[in-house]
Amino acid sequence: MILAVDTSLGTSVAVLDGDEVVFAERADDARRHAEHLGGMLERALEGRRDRIELVVAGMGPGAFTGLRVGIAAARAVALGLGVPCEGVASHAGVTQGDAQVTTDVRRRERAWSLVEAGLVVDGPHLAPADAVPDPGRPGLARIDADAIDAALLARAAARGAARIEQALYLREADAVASAGPKRVSQPTAGRS
Repeated sequence: MILAVDTSLGTSVAVLDGDEVVFAERADDARRHAEHLGGMLERALEGRRDRIELVVAGMGPGAFTGLRVGIAAARAVALGLGVPCEGVASHAGVTQGDAQVTTDVRRRERAWSLVEAGLVVDGPHLAPADAVPDPGRPGLARIDADAIDAALLARAAARGAARIEQALYLREADAVASAGPKRVSQPTAGRS
């Protein structure tokens, strides 16, 4: 059995037994991953703990905090169960067919990948939302995904999806280091 977790958009957890999906649950709330994930994992593992052979984590693209919640939870569960944890691009959890998959990564940008037979073959890449390039393949559908299906992510892993070690944030951190300590004023005489 494969347990899959993705928090790149909302929160999605699934268990795959061969070709059969034996558990699937999703919450579309993109800001409360931690609140949803614990209960979902508990329900997913109920009566199945000893049969899980692999944990799959959706590695994005996505927002920093959301991805970290899902990746950390997947790794912790795998460690607790004594099974391997492998990362897969989250866009593999959108379709089993051929498509250009895009997801909203905020700041009026979209991440996009080319997916063939449910496996990411190119990407993810980042583009302004109104400038996602045409994939150059006539008839290739574009799917603007608003959710990831963890069961499809598990299927992609079972079929040999490329393993990813690092989360796919697609954007460098934009925080800047302080220019130095701020001056702290001393109270002047007569003021309190």
